[in-house]
Amino acid sequence: MLRQPPRGFYGQPSVYLSGGVMEIEHFRRVRTYEEGRLCLEFAGGLFTVYGDGLRIETLAAHRITLRGRFLRTDFSSS
Repeated sequence: MLRQPPRGFYGQPSVYLSGGVMEIEHFRRVRTYEEGRLCLEFAGGLFTVYGDGLRIETLAAHRITLRGRFLRTDFSSS
């Protein structure tokens, strides 16, 4: 038997990576965007993506799509 997911399940931050494309959902705002680095604010902290040739392909209210060569990510709680 299938059940409904817990309350707030669909609003949780999500990161999808496929080749040279990364999609990040449910962030609060873009903190910084500069060559080689993108920093997003989540409810529980900061998520930073480092890479070469990072380019924002799409930006919506709570979803961003990046293209580039991803080197690493960091998460720091606030």
